[in-house]
Amino acid sequence: MPTGENSDHISQERNSLFLLANIFLNSFKIFLSTKKISVYIFTFLSFPLSFLLFLLSFLTFPLKIRIQHLEELSLFSPIHVESRHLLEEANKEAKSLLFLKFLFFFPIFLLSFLTAVAAVNVAFSVLTNGNATVLPVLKTVWTRVLVTITCVYATMLACTVAPGMLVAFFEARPFVRVVVAVLGSGLELHMMAVTSLALVASVNEGVYGFDAIRVGSGLMEGKRACGWALSGLFVLFSGFVRGAMEASMAAMDGSDFKRVESTVVIGLLWDNVVWIFLYAFVVQWSFVVTTLFYFDLKKRDSIKSNSEISLV
Repeated sequence: MPTGENSDHISQERNSLFLLANIFLNSFKIFLSTKKISVYIFTFLSFPLSFLLFLLSFLTFPLKIRIQHLEELSLFSPIHVESRHLLEEANKEAKSLLFLKFLFFFPIFLLSFLTAVAAVNVAFSVLTNGNATVLPVLKTVWTRVLVTITCVYATMLACTVAPGMLVAFFEARPFVRVVVAVLGSGLELHMMAVTSLALVASVNEGVYGFDAIRVGSGLMEGKRACGWALSGLFVLFSGFVRGAMEASMAAMDGSDFKRVESTVVIGLLWDNVVWIFLYAFVVQWSFVVTTLFYFDLKKRDSIKSNSEISLV
């Protein structure tokens, strides 16, 4: 690599590290400058959201274990009638699991939606020296944000399902499966960063749906590494929390769930109350961080446009 290109690369890395450090520092400043409304958002939106997510995981755990157990028994059962009976029982349990997830979907979706709009609006109002008016903004933006979230879910589902199908297709070729899995994870991480910016753009601009995703992708140009790093950090934390949850559930016997399900679930929630608080904070914090990243990218594009106009 030539000396000039090497120095430019090092400069870009330093700028990226400085930007990340600046974003994290300013995000905590926003929390401190908006303590009252941030506490309200945490208490009434992000914490209930985190609580419902943990509750859903703990309630569905015994059903997942039972379905897996029944399917394994059906595979090794020498009697065809017994195997079919076990599969029918597993299907019934799967329907119960699906119904339970359906019951939780709407409150979780609503709380996610409200947390995103409120946290982004508060952060953006601080950055633009405005007033945080969550309810009036919600009445204005809810339609386009809802459309954007729907498109985001569809995009992320495609990024998750397509690599999974390819991995299953190349089952006999381990090397190809690994390559597809790595590329799929990279694509998912990239789209997480893009769609997060799309959601912020949908709140602050008049764009929605796939147009908002296109705006998010355009803003990422030149700062993709920062977007990947931010998404990677939140994915890492989510994975760590998920591991802690699974460890707590694995310590419980399936029979304990059947015997005193409510008591066991309450015990699990109490044992993981610190994680519930931390996850709620990180969910709210992630929207503030993404808004700061979005604001920096918009400012960079504005400066670039002004410099190009002055040169003309």
